[in-house]
Amino acid sequence: MTGRKISRWESELQSYLSVADGVGCLFYDHCHCSHRSNWCNSDNRSNLDQLLDYRRSNLSGCDFIEYGTCDGILQTVEMLALEYLIRGGIHHPPVPTEVALLTDEEHPVEVRPVALKAHHGAIWCLKDGWIIHLKKDDPFTTQRFTLFHEVFHILAHHRNTPVSRKRGHRETPFTELLANYFAACVLMPREWIRKNWKEVHDIKQMAKIFGVPKTAMSFRLKYLGLLQ
Repeated sequence: MTGRKISRWESELQSYLSVADGVGCLFYDHCHCSHRSNWCNSDNRSNLDQLLDYRRSNLSGCDFIEYGTCDGILQTVEMLALEYLIRGGIHHPPVPTEVALLTDEEHPVEVRPVALKAHHGAIWCLKDGWIIHLKKDDPFTTQRFTLFHEVFHILAHHRNTPVSRKRGHRETPFTELLANYFAACVLMPREWIRKNWKEVHDIKQMAKIFGVPKTAMSFRLKYLGLLQ
């Protein structure tokens, strides 16, 4: 997915990822979205990072999500996800995991399930390619979401130098939230969700159609204002 002219919105996203510290939102001090909806993704990133853990996820009281906070940066991430699907020739769910192998046209990408303990996934940048580690004990649907979460990090790494990094182990970086949002947009594009929701109108069945965890589907439906 390289060797082409970079669009303006991609340059904006690359600039953000290069300048930001990776922990907080770059626009935190002057963001109008948090004032409009009384919600800030950056302040609540630790809660949103629990998206894949059904034992800790709690979506009650999440009516805020339909307002679409942090509009600018999330819009560019969503555009990146849609472009990713178009280049992969994907037009309907479920999104095949094989498309992740096309993340970097200049270097191969290998996916390996391993016995991870503290994380759902990780990436390794080698001289001749990329390796994505997925927690082998996770359900397949969780592995799918994690896979495209890590794809976002690869895109961020090979398009930006320096790349934003974590500050300590106790903080959930804002870039992790962006990676989760990218994975959600790739696996659950809003138009696909709206079309199928009209026909199915069942969270469990929707999760099965799109090949994602039920908690991730619930969150996406709330974000799009389709679920109260």
